Amino acid sequence: MPNQNDQAYGRFDSFDEFFQRAEERPGYWAERAKLEFTEEVTAEMKQQGMTRSQLASALDVQPGFVTRLLSGRNNFELATMVRLARALNCEFRCHLQPQGTKTCWIDVLNEEPQRQTTADWNPKEFRKVGPFEPRVLNYDTVPVAA
Repeated sequence: MPNQNDQAYGRFDSFDEFFQRAEERPGYWAERAKLEFTEEVTAEMKQQGMTRSQLASALDVQPGFVTRLLSGRNNFELATMVRLARALNCEFRCHLQPQGTKTCWIDVLNEEPQRQTTADWNPKEFRKVGPFEPRVLNYDTVPVAA
């Protein structure tokens, strides 16, 4: 017996209707979570300048295993997600987002980084992230809701 994710979508009149039907299926949300995690891993690899071979070495696996993990056809286990995060010098975090809300993640440094002198500063290394001005936050400068 086919499950709900294997059944055809039937007729639809617009892409909006198609996506609305897709979002009603549990499989859509599972695939979306896998895609978001994979995109986050590849973005962190790019940020660190890490290749798939280097990640494979950090995980002590063959490079083909990393390729398979990042292909989008993998069903991640939590243990694998944690291993990937640790290999990237990160911590794995999971979050339940209430429907109808958006989540904004902010990474806050535990310690103030050493400042570069003006002579050492290279503007090409200073990158802008999203529509916000990048700045270093620490626990003293993060606004807290009253």
